Amino acid sequence: MTETIPHVVIIGGGISGLATAYYLQKQAAAAGTAVTYTVAEQDSRLGGKIASAQMDAFIVEGGPESFVTRKPEAYELCQELGLQDRLVGTTSSGKNYVLQGGKPAAVPMDPVSAIRTPLLSLRGKLRVLKEPFVAPRTNPSDETLGDFIRRRLGHEALDNLVAPAVGSIYLSDANKLSVQVSFGRFAELEREYGSVIKGFFGMMKARRQERKASDAPKPPKQAKRPAFMTLRGGLHEMVDALVAELDGEVLTDTAVTQLRYNPTHSQPYELLFSDGQTRRATAVVLAVPTFAMADLLADHDPDLAAALRAVTYNAVATVTVAFNRADVPDPFDGFGVVVPEKEPSPLLAIEGMSNKFKHRNPADQFVLRAFVGGGRRQDLISLPDDELIALVRRELKTIFGIAAAPTLVRIFRWQPAIPQYGVGHLQMIDQAEAQLAQVLPGVYLTGSGTRGMGIPDCIRLARGTVSQLLQTVTQQAQLEIGD
Repeated sequence: MTETIPHVVIIGGGISGLATAYYLQKQAAAAGTAVTYTVAEQDSRLGGKIASAQMDAFIVEGGPESFVTRKPEAYELCQELGLQDRLVGTTSSGKNYVLQGGKPAAVPMDPVSAIRTPLLSLRGKLRVLKEPFVAPRTNPSDETLGDFIRRRLGHEALDNLVAPAVGSIYLSDANKLSVQVSFGRFAELEREYGSVIKGFFGMMKARRQERKASDAPKPPKQAKRPAFMTLRGGLHEMVDALVAELDGEVLTDTAVTQLRYNPTHSQPYELLFSDGQTRRATAVVLAVPTFAMADLLADHDPDLAAALRAVTYNAVATVTVAFNRADVPDPFDGFGVVVPEKEPSPLLAIEGMSNKFKHRNPADQFVLRAFVGGGRRQDLISLPDDELIALVRRELKTIFGIAAAPTLVRIFRWQPAIPQYGVGHLQMIDQAEAQLAQVLPGVYLTGSGTRGMGIPDCIRLARGTVSQLLQTVTQQAQLEIGD
């Protein structure tokens, strides 16, 4: 009997799909397992929401502009890809602001600023201090982030601090967003310590006790890794480096139109492509939005497809605007300002792009990036370019006093953009994967629509998917040899 080399089709060429291909190639080689693969991306370019544009002396990011280092996966991948010398960290910890009364108010970062902040009334500050004495929730089920923060820290902390940040990051309403997906660590601290504040102190104490118990010498003090990092030529350098490492088949302008399953075949899956080609596969990875997963799974399990299709996605436009620094009367010194829903401004947030990473623009330029749309004003996404630019310029004049003509403007529109994780989302994904294992064994779900949307999350999920996939492929290969 001729042994069939397992072939995997990865649908989606964003960071999730590319990381899946990379780790499949790497882990299979390390295990001595022969595997081939195809990546199929319907767009003309790879990288998904990672979109870097070089415009004269500017580097403009249309989607994510950096990654957090607290979650190490993106940083580690850059190291593996030989990009360590291309990494650039934020120059400082950065200030963050909330729009209040039309002007930015600094988010408190220490006890003194917390006492002085205008973002919380005296009653609101006292309510936050009461958090360690609030009884923990005993029901382990999911709840909205709004309910969690309101219960632990009070409604002012929710309305004035947390909800605006959530609106700019997740494009979501905190009163609909799952706490398990968005602030899962906070929920864990409540379960383990009975309080978020007690939990932070408890973790610090536990780390000190572990070091003392191990009798290990105190590690040498090392330079603290910046909270955010990017790549010198834009985040798309990570995409380009990933693609350069791949030795499998990578297709663009190629949508998968149908997924067929024949369990009697050694490669039970047949995938039909938009150009009329087909590929057979031992396993399939769906690294696409959940509604696209649903389209391919509907013929096999309508209920499963309906659950995935129920995940909604909000749209957003990013508008990057540069000015001559000399024309800006009082340059904004923060990394960003988020806009509470109670404010009249139609913007979701504004990022201080030239503050966060100074290498992305000439020194005499001041660069901001405005976010428009999200769950609040979806109608603004479809404005003509000139109207959208005019709206953003009006808001920047009102908020920062910038009346000068811009030296650069670039719009990116994302429709759809970010999945909305409702209460019970993780449980739904768990159930979907369990059902999928029964109906279509060897088909896997990964990507931002499943268990986390950040670049590090997508890479982490891709690694986990590959580990599961290789176990299945290895077992099937052993069965074939036994036959």
